Amino acid sequence: MRDIVKSHYKNFSKFTVVGIVNTIIDFSVFYILHDLFDITFIYAHISAFFVALINSFYFNAIWTFKNLKLNQLVKQITLFIAVGFSGLILSTITIYLASQFMWVYFAKILAMGVSLIWNYAGSWTFVFKDK
Repeated sequence: MRDIVKSHYKNFSKFTVVGIVNTIIDFSVFYILHDLFDITFIYAHISAFFVALINSFYFNAIWTFKNLKLNQLVKQITLFIAVGFSGLILSTITIYLASQFMWVYFAKILAMGVSLIWNYAGSWTFVFKDK
């Protein structure tokens, strides 16, 4: 049990670092699309999410979980996209509902927190965990 907690602490810390980079990417793309190109916040959110998802897969596979399997790459990518898409649904619902009560950028931060927890659990459980 102690090894599991230690492993999760280390992996979650790395996952968080990757998440911070992804947050910068996500917010940058969101800002460019929403504020500079006047794209509605839902479409900007979805687009930004997918750009960050590509970066997330690469760095989580080679650094966080160190479990990129070239012979199972299609399976890992498919599962990662499924987990990410589920996180996208959760975060989109969150940003939509929260934006009714708060500034859209605060709603975006809340949505990203929901997504962080879901994506870590899903990535570890379904995508990169050694069976």
